[in-house]
Amino acid sequence: MSNMKKRKLPLLVAMCMLSGLVAACSNDSNSTSPSASATATAGTETTAKLDPVTLNIMLWGDKPKQFDDVVAEFEKRTKDTLNLKLNVTFTPQADYVNKLKLKLSAGEQVDIAFDAPWMNMNAFIAQDNYTNLDSYFNNDQYPGLKKAFSESYLDNNRFTGADGNLHVYGVPLGQYMGDLSTVYYRKDLAKKYGMDDITTYDQLLAFFDKVKENDPALIPFVVKNDGNYGAQALIDLNKEQPAKYEKGLWAVTLGPNVNGTVMIEDNKVTGLTITGDKVSNMANFPAPFNQSDYSTFTTIREFHDKGYIEKEPIVRKDAGGTFYAGRAAAMMEGLSNLDSVKSQLTAGVANAELGYFLTSETARNRVQPDPNQVVDFRVWNFLAIPKTSVNADRAMSFINWLFESQDNHDLFELGIEGKHWEKVGNDKYKLPDGVDANQNYIFPGYILTWNPTYIRLSSSVPDNLVDAFLYEADEKTYVKSALAGFAFNQEPVKNELANPDFAKIPSDELPFKLGMVANPVEGLTKLQQSYEANAKLQNDIEKIKQETVKQIQTFLDQQKAN
Repeated sequence: MSNMKKRKLPLLVAMCMLSGLVAACSNDSNSTSPSASATATAGTETTAKLDPVTLNIMLWGDKPKQFDDVVAEFEKRTKDTLNLKLNVTFTPQADYVNKLKLKLSAGEQVDIAFDAPWMNMNAFIAQDNYTNLDSYFNNDQYPGLKKAFSESYLDNNRFTGADGNLHVYGVPLGQYMGDLSTVYYRKDLAKKYGMDDITTYDQLLAFFDKVKENDPALIPFVVKNDGNYGAQALIDLNKEQPAKYEKGLWAVTLGPNVNGTVMIEDNKVTGLTITGDKVSNMANFPAPFNQSDYSTFTTIREFHDKGYIEKEPIVRKDAGGTFYAGRAAAMMEGLSNLDSVKSQLTAGVANAELGYFLTSETARNRVQPDPNQVVDFRVWNFLAIPKTSVNADRAMSFINWLFESQDNHDLFELGIEGKHWEKVGNDKYKLPDGVDANQNYIFPGYILTWNPTYIRLSSSVPDNLVDAFLYEADEKTYVKSALAGFAFNQEPVKNELANPDFAKIPSDELPFKLGMVANPVEGLTKLQQSYEANAKLQNDIEKIKQETVKQIQTFLDQQKAN
């Protein structure tokens, strides 16, 4: 899944059902075909000038600085071809969902709307309120859409319509299917210690040793107090073990604190274990996944004892701030945060030089497919055409233009070349000299422009990392989950999932993830025994598992039939 690249925006928005909307005129209730006049001019060439049309576009978030200048430039460039005016309304995140519902239920003219499954999209599609866009894709009359959206990309982002069939109901917006965790380290310190670029796990540990030896006041590796982006990920991603998916084991999310591992053989569910389950229920899993493995936690404790991490990381409220202030030698974040990490470190430590170490050994070696990147190939954000629009063809001609060339795409994603940005080589950009970044055009591409075909990197990305971004953007890097498209219906077991003991398990395990327990094997064994002795918890687990197996098997049978 392509996420919003660490922009820290809220993603959990309750989806509300609303009454049916009046559909605008179209060929039928399930599909819309481009009209002859529009398809003849979907690209930049035209034989007859189109009548002027104003597109009403609703986008999520705050209006970027200098956005009106970009729209004016677009209208100037396309006056003799698309002949479109753009009336773009930006709505603050807290108000967007309700405002979009109200506009569409009132029948107001909205030609393009940003939407997502975590917003209104599923409900609107179920009620047949969004236009079926199938006919616009893989269509020579829309070369931009054909170029940027492959059939496999579209297949992973179709939705079940009111007719019970899968269709494209939104233009999928995404650059990467996942993010590569990265250890950002003080390269200036590594040079001081006589070290070259860190390229192996052993070299990274040697760097931590050098920090302890030469700069004992620094934390070698500062970790977040929630256990994420820390020692556990660093250790696990450098272990030698078979890939779970090669053994028929797939992860499934069942609730906020409940996850599962399901074994699928010959399209049949043959095993399932979930959070808090008995160890004996893993017995039929293939080795080495048929028993508890606490070795990672033992190594985390070794990190603690060697002084690589703090004695009590749980009290560290801001790991990033500690690194940026020069009080730590390394931290972990996503590769997509490179620009942010670099700018904040430079602001905090004037002479600092940033080094980059991809956490996963498979990512460092550019293994394809990467066994650590199992995804459902589904993006999170879309552009939809409401059926209240009478300008579907013209709206899609604008979106086609966006993806028809790198220059078109760059206009909205980066701004006006020479004013807002400048090219660096073939695939990078930088700010023009003298431009204040805080006042410059900065556009959140996930709401309009993101696509794996058009990625221009910041000039701050070093040359030796360019191929890492290309690796991250390549579909072949990812393993498609056998459960891609499956969503667990919690309703039949909502009471069981609400058992407060599930919520206690992550907090019980957190001190072990942070290396704060002296004998992790003994402590985790006792915790596991307490879960197994909890009769109410085990009864709820069994009910959840029965429902999960039933739903997954139904899903697998449907997939096979289709």
